[in-house]
Amino acid sequence: MSNGYDEQQLKQLFAIRKIDGVGDIGAIKLLNHFGSPAAVFAANEQQLKDSGIRLSSIASIQTMDFEQFDKALEWLEEPGRQIIPIHSTYYPPLLVQTASPPLFLFAIGNIEHLLNPQIAVVGSRSPTPQGISNTQTFCKSLVEQGLTITSGLALGIDGEAHRAALAAGGYTLAVTGTGLSRVYPAIHRNLAHLIKDNGLIVSECFPEEKVVAGCFPRRNRIIAGLTLGTLVVEAKKKSGSLITARLAMEEAREVFAIPGSIHNPLAQGCHDLIRQGAKLVENTEDIMEELPALAKAQNQATQIQSRPQLNPETAEFLKFIDYETTSLDSISMRSQLPVESITNKLLLLELDGWIINTTGGYARL
Repeated sequence: MSNGYDEQQLKQLFAIRKIDGVGDIGAIKLLNHFGSPAAVFAANEQQLKDSGIRLSSIASIQTMDFEQFDKALEWLEEPGRQIIPIHSTYYPPLLVQTASPPLFLFAIGNIEHLLNPQIAVVGSRSPTPQGISNTQTFCKSLVEQGLTITSGLALGIDGEAHRAALAAGGYTLAVTGTGLSRVYPAIHRNLAHLIKDNGLIVSECFPEEKVVAGCFPRRNRIIAGLTLGTLVVEAKKKSGSLITARLAMEEAREVFAIPGSIHNPLAQGCHDLIRQGAKLVENTEDIMEELPALAKAQNQATQIQSRPQLNPETAEFLKFIDYETTSLDSISMRSQLPVESITNKLLLLELDGWIINTTGGYARL
């Protein structure tokens, strides 16, 4: 699925990520400045200079090899494989609000799940039996509250979180640090197939990309950005899970940590997070009370699981409503639609179980 881009436009979109000296933020600024990928590569040298990019980047644009993206296009031809550009209806609204959102995401599965309220569950790659048990218990309960479990498909707590969500009949979203043509680690190949059929797998990496330096911290920023909060089950003092938690804190998202024995090295990272302001949690209720809009909706979990799919127009409108209470005035200002049209759309979204009417406005479920 190309999300409205033809083959040439997709190559141009991919190429923006490959421009020398233009990172994630610069790529989005460049796209916003010119309005479309095609306009970036149609611009003359003076127009490119006026956009504020350096000379080496201009040279990279002028000599771009578009054939390098042929394999990515071939990958997208298979059923169930999709690309979600940053301006797509289905690009997650929480992710776009972050400091460094990816220009696009490759995806396998049902992209509707990107619009679900999500919580990240992360932790050690070598968890204790107690850590595994806590992961299973918390994920089952969080799924029952209507939350989608998001993690990184890694060994240990990540894998257990995905499995627990599926076992509870819920949805799970995996963010990988490699391209989607391969499963890393390979031992999770069967798990990845289950997630694809009952959730979604996403990556900002081109499909054929292998493990490279820095790929997992970059993946972690997406996990933190997609979610309302991050639950750390077990972690050593120096752990990739703590990177996810720190990134979540930087984005003003909630961070939760399960405490453990002072003699357990895998509890030390959680204890450090609690000292830094993460919330100590002993049960799911401790998490839900920090997510008021979801807490109010917890009795509607069954409705969330069975609600109808959104059409593109409705999905676009849903972006104007936050998970916290959003006033009608805010929705009107963001959408620039007539009040009558807004109220009709709000009613339909409420009837279908996508939002709730709360004191002072509306909130997404």
